[in-house]
Amino acid sequence: VGGSESLRSYWKMYLPRVLLLVYVVDSADHTRLPVAKQLLHQLLQHHSTLPVVVLANKQDLQAASCITDIHDALGLAELGDQRKMFLIGTHVAEDGSEISSSMRDAKELIAQLVLDTQ
Repeated sequence: VGGSESLRSYWKMYLPRVLLLVYVVDSADHTRLPVAKQLLHQLLQHHSTLPVVVLANKQDLQAASCITDIHDALGLAELGDQRKMFLIGTHVAEDGSEISSSMRDAKELIAQLVLDTQ
């Protein structure tokens, strides 16, 4: 599901049936990180063991926050240690012609986590 405000009310309908949560944030949009944190924490409030993969997208942009700053801005340490949690910096080629190694790594990690939960 998308992240726009009009779609957020649907998130709670899907969450009980998911194997893991892939949460994508825009690393270059510093003003929206507090909202991203609030929404992530709300989503996971009642799902203490749900694995989470956070993709910090747009790492190729000069204005992008580094992974450590994203980790802190999203308060990932506050989400507890009962869950598998991963934070991966990603980007895609501007023309879409190639898949970055970080996106390939994210794909492989997500596939492995899905297999591990079945």
